[in-house]
Amino acid sequence: MQVDVIETLEDLQALKGNWDRIYEIDPEAHCFLSSTWIMSWFASRTLPWFVLAAREEADGAYVAFLPIQIGTGLDRGKGFYNIVVMGGSYFAPYTGILSDPAYADASALAFAEHIRSFHWRSLHLDGIDRSSVRIGLFLDHFPPKDFTGDRVRHPARIQNATDRVDPEIHLHVTLPADFESFLSEKLRPRVRRNVRLGLRKLDGSTTLRVTHGDSGAGEKDLATLLGLWEKQWGQRDPGHASYILDNARSVLPDCIRDGDLFLPILWQDETPIAAAAILLDRPRKSLICFLSARDAAIRDMSPGLMLHAYTIRWAIENGFRIYDLGAGNYAHKYIFGSVSRRLEHYRIDTRTGWNLGERLDPHSLPLVLARVKGLHADGDQSDVEIGCRQILAVEPAHREALALYRDIAASRTLWQTLWSDDAPAGEQGSTDRVQAERQCRAAIAENPGDFDAARRLSILLLLRGEAGEAEAEIARALELRPDSAAAHCTYGNILAATRNFEPAVIRYDRAIALEPDHAVAHNNKGNALRHLGRPDEALASYDDAIAVRPDYEQALANRAALFDEEPDMLPPLSHVPRLPPNV
Repeated sequence: MQVDVIETLEDLQALKGNWDRIYEIDPEAHCFLSSTWIMSWFASRTLPWFVLAAREEADGAYVAFLPIQIGTGLDRGKGFYNIVVMGGSYFAPYTGILSDPAYADASALAFAEHIRSFHWRSLHLDGIDRSSVRIGLFLDHFPPKDFTGDRVRHPARIQNATDRVDPEIHLHVTLPADFESFLSEKLRPRVRRNVRLGLRKLDGSTTLRVTHGDSGAGEKDLATLLGLWEKQWGQRDPGHASYILDNARSVLPDCIRDGDLFLPILWQDETPIAAAAILLDRPRKSLICFLSARDAAIRDMSPGLMLHAYTIRWAIENGFRIYDLGAGNYAHKYIFGSVSRRLEHYRIDTRTGWNLGERLDPHSLPLVLARVKGLHADGDQSDVEIGCRQILAVEPAHREALALYRDIAASRTLWQTLWSDDAPAGEQGSTDRVQAERQCRAAIAENPGDFDAARRLSILLLLRGEAGEAEAEIARALELRPDSAAAHCTYGNILAATRNFEPAVIRYDRAIALEPDHAVAHNNKGNALRHLGRPDEALASYDDAIAVRPDYEQALANRAALFDEEPDMLPPLSHVPRLPPNV
């Protein structure tokens, strides 16, 4: 079976007719696999997404679809990894594979095989029914020798303090052909009496009414529901509430537009006291109570019960046969004669703890770069360097990652200049910078003429982002020892780090005049000249550095990078090794 990857909304929208045909005939389909839901969801996402589409022949119609998304995570000190998430997670309570029943088994196996070709460490299967044959076949394609798999339990996010809600339990009511049969067959006497009284009160009232307008009033009605929902639940978990509200505002308007959302609102005079967003699954004659809310201040009647009763009566009259009350075994859901089933959150992880293929998914590079920039702003240089290396392993010419990597390498070079060239390699860079700055300041306080302490302090100040103070401190060091090539080179490093490249070249020249074999000054002068757009002079400086130290890896790498940047400049026949560039 051929599996294609759909990556753009335009291509996905072109398949709407094909998708809708499969949606009509798949007994395991639900509202959250409808074309309206999936397309609206993906249109509002920032994460990369795909739809895997299976067909028997290259020119045939598709027989199955699997929507997925790609996320990222970070293990500090180890690097970034990718997560594959089911399309719709974590907003939709149900996910799954949409398939023509005749091809369900074959497509599940084909999808599992294709997902194993992606680069990921963790596969999140949320809201799946593991009793489904197709889901079972899919899971069996991730054997224990290579993967671990287990359920993940999540607490209910929206509940009262006294509730003990299991969010994996989903309840639904099978509806008979008429409302009277529902009352007599499904409800206990006390509940039946309360439902009859509530509907009688509603039907005969001049102050109570239920509206469920057409699409013209839909967005206004949706705003009414979400306002009521936020008032009831928003303070319980503000972060989660914002997530629900933001996504509802993104996705539900399209459901209203396509006639897939029933939105009843119970009013008392001009005040809404209960409302619900009911998704309509017409092919399976099912409706799902997706979001609901009521005015908890109302004590003289039960607006929630009244609206549920009204909705069930409306559903039966309009030919629906299943009323799905959604996730969570809340006590009030059982009064309608509900039955339950369990939908699980399942995780599959690689046993190695690394992405399959040991590299990042190419589609996730913009996300990783954004995370790397945030880490850089926070001063986490180690994880920034790891992240840049991971990006460059996938896309070696990635400009932003390459520039950031060079900046990190330059910062490391500055730090290493705190130590003498003959310091043991294991000691270089091992001192904590805060402690090192404290030691330098203490030495200067005791002896203001301590040249080494002043020079080291200038570098520490630069690494802390205090460029002005760093320049002032290295100038003071040069007053103490104006003939120090190392100090002039450090001054050049500080100027280059603040992108003052012309003055930096002058300082490097002064260092070289004092010490012609100062390889670092030659190399760093080449870096500054490259930034100034003077590649021929930069090449000469790198050659001078290599002439002094033929095994100088940074100069060799920078020289190689210069040839990569300047295709018209040809290296000599003796090939220069391509080492990670320094700056």
